[in-house]
Amino acid sequence: MAPAPANSPDAANMDAAIALAEGIPYIRSEPHRVAPFPLVLNESVQRYVDAFVEHNEGIRESFRRSRLYLPAMLKVMESHDLPPELVYLSFAESSFSSKGAGPWQLSVATARRFDLRVNRYIDERRDPIKSTHAAARYLSALHDEVGDWRVALVGWNRGETAMNDYFSLRGVDYNLLTSHLPYNTRSLLDRFMAVAIIADQPERYGLERVNYTEPDKFRVIKVAGGTRLSTVARRTGISLSVMRDYNPAILHDRIPPGPSYDLRLPLQESADARDVIAPLIF
Repeated sequence: MAPAPANSPDAANMDAAIALAEGIPYIRSEPHRVAPFPLVLNESVQRYVDAFVEHNEGIRESFRRSRLYLPAMLKVMESHDLPPELVYLSFAESSFSSKGAGPWQLSVATARRFDLRVNRYIDERRDPIKSTHAAARYLSALHDEVGDWRVALVGWNRGETAMNDYFSLRGVDYNLLTSHLPYNTRSLLDRFMAVAIIADQPERYGLERVNYTEPDKFRVIKVAGGTRLSTVARRTGISLSVMRDYNPAILHDRIPPGPSYDLRLPLQESADARDVIAPLIF
């Protein structure tokens, strides 16, 4: 599978990117429509597209890491009436990492503001689904302030007060907006739009379409606080590595303190295991 030419995309590639940039409205339920994010494919965005295609190991790995979670994250965006393309901001922020501050790279203060737990035992910024709920609420709040998605992302990157400096640039041409932005903010916007364009038609850019796990493929069981993960693994028949993949917010080898914790498990594997819900609540 050879990548499409990176330096001079053919007409089909360009047409596809332009079509995506113009946007196909996302339909949640008739007659409700969520307006698409105003993507563009200018020279600076194209450079990021080219770089991702030429050195595609990183973006391949990012898509692989997102396999368990992206459909559920899109449902979160839908539930908040947000453009679904915004889910790819997490790729631009962190290459979809569940390490450190998680895929959205939320600060501790912002995470706690939107009801995520961050302490020595658990960091829910690292949970792609829970952190997407927080990110969606924050993005909604930013957009409510300015009524412009691009300026809202400036606030996301630079802080809410920074949006005041760019308020007059709402709705302007993207090149004009970015000419006023610091490099880091301009780079984030360009990377985000490049990933969104590639993700829409990965085959055109030499990437396989990811076989995503549907959001209803999870099972959640309640486990007593302080229980060792090795105990849960033994009783469910699910490996520790798989359990950690499904529960990246847990920082240590025990369930966080408290009466109980909702542990996410793969539906098929946990359904095949013996019923262990009762013994795990004690």
